[in-house]
Order: sequence, then structure tokens, then C-alpha cells
Amino acid sequence: MTTPVNESMISAIKHIAHQAGQAILDVYGKKQRSIKEKPDQTPVTEADLLANEIILAGLNAVQPHYPILSEESAHQPLAQRKRWQRHWLVDPLDGTQEFINRNGQFTVNIALMEANYPILGIVYAPTTHTFYWGGEHYGSFRQEKSGEVKSITTRRIAKGQKITTLGSRSYSNSASNKFIEKLHSYFESIQFFQVGSSLKGCKIAEGSADIYPRLGPTSEWDTAAVQAIIEGAGGSVLNRYGRRFKYNYKESLTNDIFVMLGDPKIDWHRFWNLTNLPDITK
Repeated sequence: MTTPVNESMISAIKHIAHQAGQAILDVYGKKQRSIKEKPDQTPVTEADLLANEIILAGLNAVQPHYPILSEESAHQPLAQRKRWQRHWLVDPLDGTQEFINRNGQFTVNIALMEANYPILGIVYAPTTHTFYWGGEHYGSFRQEKSGEVKSITTRRIAKGQKITTLGSRSYSNSASNKFIEKLHSYFESIQFFQVGSSLKGCKIAEGSADIYPRLGPTSEWDTAAVQAIIEGAGGSVLNRYGRRFKYNYKESLTNDIFVMLGDPKIDWHRFWNLTNLPDITK
């Protein structure tokens, strides 16, 4: 029998994320930091690995029966993963490149998955001591440092309203740039910002941005936690066909393209059909 998502569980996961964030900040403050390259040519640091150890130990203490799929641990094959009813999906340090560049825009991401979808997401931004958490069935929230817990919601786009679209600070590509250019012909007024890590999705969830097209590669642990938060706040994360973005259904852990929306009524297919773009998971 699965353990329900409740305030006690959320509090425990927030504590784990905070501990991981503190370990990341300890490394962040060092003048010399160990940086290695993984087989996929992405960077990994001492902070990634320390945070991973803390999160694995913490989640196993909270619920030892849930498998854990983490960026920095061994990855199980689909034949095993597809039998999971619930599992944790973890990015111990989302935005490693931002960490290396010292711009502060990195997060700790922990998602609780049920079948193919996130039911709870917690994102912690260590440099600002800010938590975001939520899920489709109980809303989404933000807490800065140890202050007041505030409910957050996405915003709806009124006719003539200026919209804010987001791009990746470190991983923009020509397809995403083309998508954003086409927005200019669809909306009367638009502004664009580059933001690192899962903070892009958090900005959409709290209503300070409206749309983030990701038409380049990401991994499942990059998006699951923030998807839960966006959905809890009233927004959507949709695949190339306009359906709810899903997980744990293919061997590859690389995500296909997606769009994060504050207002789920925005119909991007009116100005660009994303189904024509190649599947980047193959």
C-alpha cells in the first residue's frame, strides 16, 4: 500500500532538499572546485555527488519502499522501471553549469512519481533559500527562507497583455529561438529573459512568466518536480502534440521537446506545428 502525500511527507522532503542545498553551498563557496566530465559530456561536480548522497539517504528513510531514479546514480532499465507504481525522480543539482558559472541559478529537484506522471514536486534554490512545491491535486506554494508559506498560481493571458517568455541561460538552440521569434507575430507585446535551471518553471508557476519552450534535450529528472509545481499552480507542461508531458515510458531518459505554459489555453500550434520537429530522444 502506498504512503499518501501529506504535510508530514512534504516537510520531510523539504528538510532533505535543504540539507542537500547546504552541502551544495559549502562547495559553492570554495575557491577550487572539482569538476569532471561524465560519459555524456555533461559536467559533474563534488556538489552534485554530495547532494546526491544526502538525498538518497533521506528519501530511503522517508519511504524505503519507493525506488529512486537520480541523475547521479545508476539508471535501471525500462523493463524494471515500468513495474514501479511510485518512485522518486531526483536531480541533486539542477543547473550544474550555472553552479560552475557562479550565477546562483541552480536548484535541488525532488519529484514523487506515480505511474507516468509527477504527483509532488519540490524545488529548492539554495542561494536564495527559496522553496517551491506543489502538485496537481493540492495546489502549489512558495516559501522564502523560513518565512510565510504563500500559495502561488499561474496567470491568464488577457488580450493585448504583455507576455513574458523564458529561455535557457546555458542551453539555448536555434529551434527554441525560432519559436520565440514566432511569438512576436502572435502576441502584441512580448519580453524575453534567460533563466537557469528549474527556476524557469518556478517563475511560470508563480505568475511572473508565461511560457518556456524547450526544443532541445533535457532529462526526466530536469523537469518532473517543476512540472508538478506548474500543474498545481494551474499551468501545463505539454508535449509536441499538446498532451500532458509524461515520464518512464521509454528506455531513454532523455526528454522530447515540450512547452511549459502558465495559461494552458495558449495554443502554440496556431503559429508553429511542433509535430514537424525531429524526435530528439532517438
